[in-house]
Amino acid sequence: MLERSRQDWFWIGLLAILQLLPIVAVFLNSLAVDWAGTILPDGYTFAHIAKIIQDPRFTQAIINSLIVGFGSLVVTPLIVVPAILVAHCYFPTLDRVIAGLVILPYAVPTIVLALGLLRLYSGNHGIVLTGSPLVLIFGYMPLAAPLYYVPIKNNLRALRVTELFEAGRLLGASDALILWRVVLPSIRQGLIIGLVMNFTLAISDFVYANLLVGGHFPTLQIHMAVLNGGSGRQLSVLISTYFIVIFAATAIVVWATSRRTEA
Repeated sequence: MLERSRQDWFWIGLLAILQLLPIVAVFLNSLAVDWAGTILPDGYTFAHIAKIIQDPRFTQAIINSLIVGFGSLVVTPLIVVPAILVAHCYFPTLDRVIAGLVILPYAVPTIVLALGLLRLYSGNHGIVLTGSPLVLIFGYMPLAAPLYYVPIKNNLRALRVTELFEAGRLLGASDALILWRVVLPSIRQGLIIGLVMNFTLAISDFVYANLLVGGHFPTLQIHMAVLNGGSGRQLSVLISTYFIVIFAATAIVVWATSRRTEA
């Protein structure tokens, strides 16, 4: 049994190393003085990092990406999660319709969805959001819906929701209170997965950001595209920053969600 456990940890560790190796290589490249023909760089310097930090476009790109990412985390769950809970608990027929709708954004090419949003929010219908972060926040909502639907539904299927409601009503609790105090904490893991994947989607997207806002609201991905034809060292600094932002934001989301559930 102990030998089997050691083998499992060996393969898990090997997989973790393989996953982290490209990230470590990009980080080393951002610090390298010269790296060609050797396993490790010939020397290390912070000059590339200092040059990127001094660029005001870099700071603005990070701020813009965080605005879009956390804005999507505020808007999307407030609409998508209640819809999933209500459909599952009260309207099974509607639940099957939602299950089909969440697949639709991934069945249509991204460029088609982006052009449709551009047409919708360009002022032809009295709504002008192009060039602002709001068009990205609303545009990511249909793409993020499946990221909440699948893990939350997996958690809900493990609950006897009908019995929970019946027991709560016998104790004088309202349905809203049961959903808030019992059902929602029970789907915490699915909610955390949805939040993390939602943030990653919002901060990693390039197609939507480039087509809908472009240079009016440059995000981290757009800034990466600008530097793509320039220095590879500076691009590595930007990619390393991108990973750091995702890891930090993910840790904050997991910590905040777990603390709220425990409270």
